[in-house]
This record gives sequence, structure tokens and C-alpha cells, in this order.
Amino acid sequence: MEHKPDAETLDQFRHEQEIRETWQARALAHTHHQHIGVVLLSVLAHNYDDAMPVLLRVVFPGFRSIDTPFVCSAARVAKTGAVVADVVWDGGLIVKNMVLFKSLNALKNAFRRLADKMRLDDADRIAMFAAVRKWVVADTRLDPTMDPADPDAKRLTVN
Repeated sequence: MEHKPDAETLDQFRHEQEIRETWQARALAHTHHQHIGVVLLSVLAHNYDDAMPVLLRVVFPGFRSIDTPFVCSAARVAKTGAVVADVVWDGGLIVKNMVLFKSLNALKNAFRRLADKMRLDDADRIAMFAAVRKWVVADTRLDPTMDPADPDAKRLTVN
């Protein structure tokens, strides 16, 4: 005798499939066990906090909790221009202001490469970069618009 799923079960499967098709779910699956994946998880948690448990269970069936290392804060741009955040390592050790990227350009380029590899459409790229921008919550450089390649920038450095 054939068992037919009820309407509620079908709706759940349909909802899970819709979630799997989002750029957020595809990006999590694509970056699993990669440096950019640790950063992406923090970006998503910062922007979609309430949706994270469902998203993680759909992308990673049997999911219980995240493993270390993981980023436990939003990102900041340090005075040096590096993108930093707090990271939790094995045993609960928290490293404050750990450098994740040497510059904002390095962060942008990493996510641009990810978007290219995933072949995200324009709308998904815009949404992903908006989430990344919201994740970087502070910029402590003297002049955030300063170009370090500019020869005049050398005289403006902090001692």
C-alpha cells in the first residue's frame, strides 16, 4: 500500500525547497568548511538572526549547533584598515579584534569571488553585499575615504 504525504508535510517540503533556493542557503552550503564560510555565517547571523536556526537546519540536516571557530561579533574596520571581529576558538577562547581581512577591498573581493563562483544574479549580489555592508558596523580609520596607495596618504598615518 502506497503512503501519500499529507498536505502539511508537502507544504513543509515545499517551504524547505524554497529556503534551499535562496542565496543565503546556497552560499552557506557552498562555503561549508571554508574561511569565507565562517565570515558568511556571521554576516547572515547579524542580518537574519531570527531566521538562522531554520536556515541552518534546512541547509545542514541534523544541525544542532555551530562548531568553533566562529565569529561572535559584527566586523569593524581597525585604524590600520584591516577588517576585524571577535572569534571564538576551541575551548571557548575568545580572540578580540582578530584580523579577518587585510582591508575592506580584500573583504569585497572575497565576496565578489564567492558571488562569481555561485553565479548569483544581480538581485542576489545586491542583497549579499547589502548584508556584508550592514555587518561592518564601525570604521575607526582617521579618514575612511583615504586611499592607502595615494603618496600623500603616507604623511597622514597614525603613529
